[in-house]
Amino acid sequence: MTSLRPIAAATLTLFALLAVLSSQAAPPAEEGRCELRVATGPRGKVYEKLFADMRSVCGDQVALCAVPSEGGLQNLSLLAASQADVGLAQLDTVDTMKDGDESVRRLQAVIPLHANLLHVLSLTAGSQVGATMLFGKPVPGTSRTVLVRNYEDLRGLRVAAVGSAQLMGRTLDRQFGYKIEFDNADSDEQALEMLRAGKVQAVFTTVGWPSPAISRLRDDAFTLVRFEQKPPPPYQVIKRNYQNLGALNHPFLAVPNLLLSPPYKAGGTYFKRVATLQSCLVKHLDSLQEGGFHPGWKEVREADQTFGVQMFPGAAAQTAAATAPARRK
Repeated sequence: MTSLRPIAAATLTLFALLAVLSSQAAPPAEEGRCELRVATGPRGKVYEKLFADMRSVCGDQVALCAVPSEGGLQNLSLLAASQADVGLAQLDTVDTMKDGDESVRRLQAVIPLHANLLHVLSLTAGSQVGATMLFGKPVPGTSRTVLVRNYEDLRGLRVAAVGSAQLMGRTLDRQFGYKIEFDNADSDEQALEMLRAGKVQAVFTTVGWPSPAISRLRDDAFTLVRFEQKPPPPYQVIKRNYQNLGALNHPFLAVPNLLLSPPYKAGGTYFKRVATLQSCLVKHLDSLQEGGFHPGWKEVREADQTFGVQMFPGAAAQTAAATAPARRK
């Protein structure tokens, strides 16, 4: 984890800005009864689908409503600004931001989730770079074509990064020293448009597998870039398939996700609500993994595997309270 800490100070300003924006104009939660506001992610992405599964299985025990966001980085700011009660985020994002914000450092893991994969996209036909510019336009014949097929091909190139990939990409570049230049994009659609327009040579976006947006792309236009380097902790390499892009046994950089909660006062209203959600998810984990739910649930091996983040004690406290009378007898 220490490899992530040097950029915490550099990202603190970004985090503070996100917190201010979130407190001023947080996305509205869904209408109706709501006992826990859950910071999810962009509509149609995996975070939102996991939330729908949580509400389907546990909504009768604790009323859940979604707070849409741009992803894990904004979810941390929503939690810090009290605009959400629990939220989903990547482990590396939490570890990076906790050195710069006390509220992030105190967050607790309700349950571990699937791994997010770094999806790196390039143009199948290649990108033009190095052109001489005249009156704001490239001079014909002065550029060269670069084909980006492996992560190391990104040396010295420009990338559009979306959501949590903005921190992940910069963290990796500090590790590998490829001198990649990053432009932040507000959405996958904006990043892909920047790629098509030749403003960048690749797109970074983090999402669980399978990504609906990636599954709609065609291999005549886009190529998934292979990650074959040895990843620094807490990352790992996972192989997945996207038949639409001709990517079989494709190596992705992966990082775990967590459902996170502030350390609510034991016995208080929100402590009890989060504890109820935690107990319900643990109890129904087999059903989530075996039923018609998102395949990301199958990646959860142990409900208490929180990768160094303190576990929210709610389920354990409820179990202890429930068994206390029996012990006294």
